[in-house]
Amino acid sequence: MKLSMSFLLTVLGLQSCNGQEVKTLPAEFEEYSLLNANLKSDKFEVVLLAKAMIYMSPHPIRLFYCLNNVVILEEERESDTTNGGNCYSKLDENANVLDSIYVPAEGGEATFFIREYMIHTRTKGDCEYTTWPLNGDKTSKKMAILNEDLTWPEEKVIAEQEKLIAKADYYFYDISYFTNTNDQSWSLQKLFYCTDGKWQILYRPFPKTIYLDADLKYSRYRDDFYRSSNDAQEDFATQKFTLKYYHKEKKLKYEHSIGGGSQSSSVKGWIGTGYIDIPLLNDTLKIKQSHFIVEEATPAIPKTRYFLSNGEERAVSPFNINIFKDPKLNYALYSDSKYRVYAIRKKQK
Repeated sequence: MKLSMSFLLTVLGLQSCNGQEVKTLPAEFEEYSLLNANLKSDKFEVVLLAKAMIYMSPHPIRLFYCLNNVVILEEERESDTTNGGNCYSKLDENANVLDSIYVPAEGGEATFFIREYMIHTRTKGDCEYTTWPLNGDKTSKKMAILNEDLTWPEEKVIAEQEKLIAKADYYFYDISYFTNTNDQSWSLQKLFYCTDGKWQILYRPFPKTIYLDADLKYSRYRDDFYRSSNDAQEDFATQKFTLKYYHKEKKLKYEHSIGGGSQSSSVKGWIGTGYIDIPLLNDTLKIKQSHFIVEEATPAIPKTRYFLSNGEERAVSPFNINIFKDPKLNYALYSDSKYRVYAIRKKQK
């Protein structure tokens, strides 16, 4: 018996010297799960909303409100017949896809949304619109063009412009740029306006290069409330969470990369798993995070800090939980990179 106890103490001593903490995980934390599409929870589920297939944009996945808080999901995609474009999906109150539409990206074309309308513009002028956001109708309607041949007197164009703006439900401007035969630049201002459910365009030429203020562009109607990003420091990523338990697993040497020409600092500390409570959807999401580092507050840094380990003698990453919440939504958005966005929602009954 003495030999066995001595052997056990020797083993524990060796483990301690090697930086291994022997400790049994309390049973209450066994229900905590990794935050991914395989989340194990009695209350929540995680579903993949979008996986970007084109990696050029800084924000390849975007969500915005359209008519009556209808959410449109915009994701950059390739297809079998095009080099790329955007897929738009209409989401219901629980992040289920109701309908989708794909728009190829082609030179001189743009697609955007203004309330109940989906508008498709082309530089050459054959612009169209649908009411897909309102009722799912994908039938394209062409926009009539006033002063298409640019023969109206300037006074008539100005008077018509003022009249149309006064009665329009929505309006915005766009500009196309050209060069004439004498290599002189000129601009074509286009007033897009909607009255009585019909979109039309008024042309007005300028014999010089002109520019638009942001408050005259179509973008003023669009509310991008979420953009995928690798930057976990954005405002929406500031999360309220509680570290309920920290399970230390091993000690290793890691670095803090300070930047700005300063040398990194080396630290030897515990790496383990954090067990975290997040208030979400009037409930509590219980998750665990591996490769977790806790640095307790010190007189020099009077705040507990959390990091993620990237391996022995490598610089750590800041720990953030990239969850977006909005009182208008019955779900939250979660991203582990700019290329994937998930919905976290209560389990569907």
